[in-house]
Amino acid sequence: MTQKSSALATENAQPQDDNILKAAKLKKLAMFEDAGGQAFPHKFHRTDRAGDLQDKYAGLENGVETEDKVTIAGRIMAMRNSGMFIDLQDPSGKIQVFCHKDSTPESEITKLDCYDLGDIIGVSGTIRRTPRGELSVRATELTLLTKSFLPLPDKYHGLVDIEAKYRQRYLDLIMNDQSKVTLRARTKIIRSIREFMNNMGALEVETPMLHAIMGGASAKPFITHHNALDSDFYLRVAPELYLKRLIVGGFADAVYEIGRNFRNEGVSTRHNPEYTSIEAYHTYMDYYDIMTLVEDMVRYVVLAVHGTTNVQYGEHVLDFGSPWQRKTMVGIVQEETGVDFLAITDPVAARAKAKELGVRVDANANWGQVVEAIFAEKGEHKLIQPTHVMDHPFDISPLSKLHRDNPLLTERFESYANGWEICNAFTELNDPRDQLARFQEQVAQREGGNDEGMMLDDDFITALEYGLPPTGGWGVGIDRLVMLLTNSTNIRDVIAFPTLKPMGTQKKEKPVMQAITSSSHSNPLDKDENEKRFILVLNGKEENIGRLMNAAGHTMAGLVGGVAQGQDFAFIDYVDGDGQIHPSISHYPVIVLKAKNSNQIAKVRDDANAKGISCTDFLDTMAIGKTAEQMDATRQKKGDEKEYLGLCLFGKTDILREITGKLSLYK
Repeated sequence: MTQKSSALATENAQPQDDNILKAAKLKKLAMFEDAGGQAFPHKFHRTDRAGDLQDKYAGLENGVETEDKVTIAGRIMAMRNSGMFIDLQDPSGKIQVFCHKDSTPESEITKLDCYDLGDIIGVSGTIRRTPRGELSVRATELTLLTKSFLPLPDKYHGLVDIEAKYRQRYLDLIMNDQSKVTLRARTKIIRSIREFMNNMGALEVETPMLHAIMGGASAKPFITHHNALDSDFYLRVAPELYLKRLIVGGFADAVYEIGRNFRNEGVSTRHNPEYTSIEAYHTYMDYYDIMTLVEDMVRYVVLAVHGTTNVQYGEHVLDFGSPWQRKTMVGIVQEETGVDFLAITDPVAARAKAKELGVRVDANANWGQVVEAIFAEKGEHKLIQPTHVMDHPFDISPLSKLHRDNPLLTERFESYANGWEICNAFTELNDPRDQLARFQEQVAQREGGNDEGMMLDDDFITALEYGLPPTGGWGVGIDRLVMLLTNSTNIRDVIAFPTLKPMGTQKKEKPVMQAITSSSHSNPLDKDENEKRFILVLNGKEENIGRLMNAAGHTMAGLVGGVAQGQDFAFIDYVDGDGQIHPSISHYPVIVLKAKNSNQIAKVRDDANAKGISCTDFLDTMAIGKTAEQMDATRQKKGDEKEYLGLCLFGKTDILREITGKLSLYK
């Protein structure tokens, strides 16, 4: 937990530190400009990019120099030997710059004193590969393109403050390559969806974001006001009703829109108030056709992104290549509970059965809402492999066509993967009489207090009265699809600028993190949180995340129980900038690092013991589950036979950095 309100909000920089570093940077800028330099030129002619050069010269042997001249530009990420070696990063990758008096003019070398980490420079020179194998540009000319005023997070930890990661995405992208990979994958996914739709002849369109009548989905809307029209409008929750109007008008046989929708609901790891979806409508198709179409579309995208239809997500491999399973919602409920709700159609009896099954439902829940609630609790999370869940109850599907065989149901399906809904689709309702009745029911629910109920859209009914051909429609949440295809656990990781509580909602004199309860120990906010820290070292070779989490938990608990001191472990709660409460055993930060294997953990453990650093370890034998067996199995292993899964250390920051400096963050 951090307590900072500095410009960068990085894990290891106090505001006063930032001010000192900024002053030093500005002093260098003044020196550079006093010497006649221009720190912010208007343009720069670059001939090559770092990543392209790495590819082009991949076969260049160690120690070989060429006369090939290049000009590159990028951000300084590291400087060594007083600037002789510079790591330069551009959007394509990194390359080393070599500045030496044999090839770099003295006037250029003197400029190095004015450069800092974070500055953007241009470099001209020739290509060489060092004897150690590092592709480099031997610099003949250096140009300062942009002087950075603020310090980057230190290379050892990178940007670890989660608040800063999302609020200052630009800083996250500078420091974290994985963030760039994820967001670039998002771009590729959207491009691939668009290619698929265009290839099948669908036309991309745009429909209004501001709706005078809230409709298209059951959701709580955002409301805004248009001054010139003196009217309230709703930010759209879905484009459905406008897209269907285009089908009525004969605009095309298939239309689609990729765009933003807004729902004034909760925020979670899988929900953002502002999200991106694709919604599409196809004439003369029903929901069976749409199931096949959605499978084909997702398969096309997965192949474009990964080159295979098998995707690793967490501990599961999701197979998007095989035909997806098709199951009914009522059938899944029966599989999981043994109860056939098609035989229990009375709402009172259905609610009673839900209670027997231990599923809580609203006292006035209708039959469809009961079925949906039981499915959500008992079956949804088990749908790991791609699955279409068909035939949703009529009660919960106000825009879907009545099922051709059972009036309790509709021709609606939702597609699931990893237990998440990723698609919602219908055989579209095109009878204006039926649609009017559904709208009226929604209005009644809204008047009864359901603020997610839709409004009566008279103009849409009029459009249907002119005739909507048989149509299949579907929508896919792109953010959630990107999460699946990039192995991301938080929707904020796949949105460049996720919705966050605005800064400044608390009084400025209050810290971002404040203690609200405390033991009898001294106030942790009086401590220097950078003085000490916890470090968890996990075995990167171990693929079972459950075993690693077990190791992390036991080592942390064992360390706290063994070396707890009042001044180090204050059992307190923190309130973050969004007002959320976080319990914490300590005001010192916890860093999680990855070791290559057990031997590397053993070395860290030995180094820690040698320097008097408190630590606890966890072996694979400790995961057996029975104390006697654990102790016996552990006693029998000696030296190199021991397989370490995890190690927890606690102590002074500078010593821990010395011990663990070669390890990377566990991502």
